[in-house]
Amino acid sequence: MALGSLPQVVWGQFCGQSYDARIANIHRDAGRLSGAQPRLLLTGSSSIRLWPDASEAFPQFEVINAGFGGSCYSDLWALRDTLLFAFEPDVVVIYEGDNDLSDGVPQSEILNSANDLFADLAQRLPDTKVVVLAPKPSLARRHLAQEYRALSQALGQKAQRHGFAFVNFWDVMHLPDGTLNEAYFLADGLHLNKEGYGVWVDALRRAAPWLAPGK
Repeated sequence: MALGSLPQVVWGQFCGQSYDARIANIHRDAGRLSGAQPRLLLTGSSSIRLWPDASEAFPQFEVINAGFGGSCYSDLWALRDTLLFAFEPDVVVIYEGDNDLSDGVPQSEILNSANDLFADLAQRLPDTKVVVLAPKPSLARRHLAQEYRALSQALGQKAQRHGFAFVNFWDVMHLPDGTLNEAYFLADGLHLNKEGYGVWVDALRRAAPWLAPGK
């Protein structure tokens, strides 16, 4: 799939939009959980929201998919009480930064929002395990590759300073010759298919072995 052949789609993924309907659905689904297992909260933009089989990947947890498409770090910071602390999770997995860069948010602003969020999590949920995911490479946004790599490095440093695990998918999503593996993407060249999510799960378990079933 050549970059020039990708559909020219305006995603409407802009920081600061209204997420009220999605948030209502997240709380409705979370309210159906029994509470019999530790709670794993996945949150962030559409790469989280579209994860099709997260509950199967982490069967030892009750999984809350709190992904809200189009979101940025500033959105998660603003909605942290509703989308993070309200659920009292045992584990939090965060994926943001992808839309931030695409929307032209300066790296300094992204990092400020992320650092505020990380500090608040560490203070208010000191016993919760937190995993921060780097913004993934993609076919649709590979013109921003250098910006993604720079942001990922800086995010990793901030996450680790707070004692959080950090996962960067850059290497595992590229072929040995350095080209991005097109087999991991849907036709839009942006979102992952089942194989792509499988790569994510493997990388997560290597970085945080306690996420693997039976650990």
